[in-house]
Amino acid sequence: MDFSRDFDLVFITVTTVVAVRAYEVARLFRERGAKVVLGGIHPSTLPDEAIKHADAIVVGEGELTVPRLLEDFKKGQLKPRYDMPHMVEQWDAKPPRWDLLPQGYMFRDALTATRGCNYRCTFCSIHLALGGGRYGFRKKPPADVVKLVEKMTGPMVMFWDDDLLSDPAYTRELCEAMKPLKKKWMSQMSATYIAHHPELLKTLKESGCSAMFMGLESINQDSLRSVDKQNSAKLYEEMIRRIHDHGIDIHAGFICGLDHETVYDFERTAEWATRMGLAGALWRIMTPYPGTRQFAELKAAGRILTENWTSYTGEHVVYKPAKMTVEQLYWGHKWAKGQFYSFRSIGSRAIQRASQNGFGELLNITGCGLGYRSMFRLAADSAPVNVYRDMKHLPPQEEPVAYRFPYPQKSKFGFITDRVDKFRSKLQPRPSIN
Repeated sequence: MDFSRDFDLVFITVTTVVAVRAYEVARLFRERGAKVVLGGIHPSTLPDEAIKHADAIVVGEGELTVPRLLEDFKKGQLKPRYDMPHMVEQWDAKPPRWDLLPQGYMFRDALTATRGCNYRCTFCSIHLALGGGRYGFRKKPPADVVKLVEKMTGPMVMFWDDDLLSDPAYTRELCEAMKPLKKKWMSQMSATYIAHHPELLKTLKESGCSAMFMGLESINQDSLRSVDKQNSAKLYEEMIRRIHDHGIDIHAGFICGLDHETVYDFERTAEWATRMGLAGALWRIMTPYPGTRQFAELKAAGRILTENWTSYTGEHVVYKPAKMTVEQLYWGHKWAKGQFYSFRSIGSRAIQRASQNGFGELLNITGCGLGYRSMFRLAADSAPVNVYRDMKHLPPQEEPVAYRFPYPQKSKFGFITDRVDKFRSKLQPRPSIN
């Protein structure tokens, strides 16, 4: 990132895990005279923290607030905080600037048909995007969605909806509208509805749906109940078989470390996920994001270990687990991910799906598995620490490393600017990166 250029106004979207990084970027731009605006889920959740590092913040979605902010900026009357007056009902009236994404970017052809989610899992921060939890479910007319999809040139479309099945009647309308386009597509969908309404699978497949991401979270029903997840674990296996029967891949999300799970659940879950023939899985350590009910409950119980947001990666333990140690959770999570993406598991799942849906699935599942291995940087099948083999002497979890942005190159008058920077830092200390 080039910090040597001068800008009048800079907008930065901030999620929790990059908050410290974003505050550092804001400082660098402000030092060069730019006005900085922070928005996104973290400033919407913790506005009092975010405003300390910006000239203005946007709370909630930006479509209704940014135009007003720009007018105030032009008049030299920028306010410190802009709250959206109500929920956005229409978005992407113009096609997004997909051309700005670099070549090779995964899912360049992406959009949302809906916004919001009707569920309220205690760990989820989706509904916090509006600030104060005012997140309602909204839908774009299927005809408008189709107009956007028609402008896409790639063979695969990604719907980044939080739950495309929050309104099944709407999903059916959208599928009917998508059929003539003959595009392959995937999205996040609720396992709760699919489990009870398998008849929708035929409609999804005929419209081009080739894969879906589902937040299964756990195969332990007590764990699901503890976070208000509406899924029924006993229905998972039959649901997955039905989805696979229609030739639709499943990419699942698993949360490691829920309160009813022990260190031995890593092995059970990894074996189960392999046996089910899942195309892929995201394994994440339970992370209580600020603003969620889960964060409030754990903090009240004295179980939050750190509020250094750089640690809120989903790869680090930031709370006291109930039935295992911090080290067991950290290394167990790595073990489960490594097992699921071992060559043995990938091969087993590929052969299983090929026997069910044809030879093409052999290449598809193998490609997915190798792609995830690369993304997660799983270079070897054996991690240096095995949670079961090394149970009695597990090392502490590794510290997260925050990326440090490069400073502009020093000029020949660097000795003067260095002294100016030191004086300025005393007036406005930079955020610490631990």
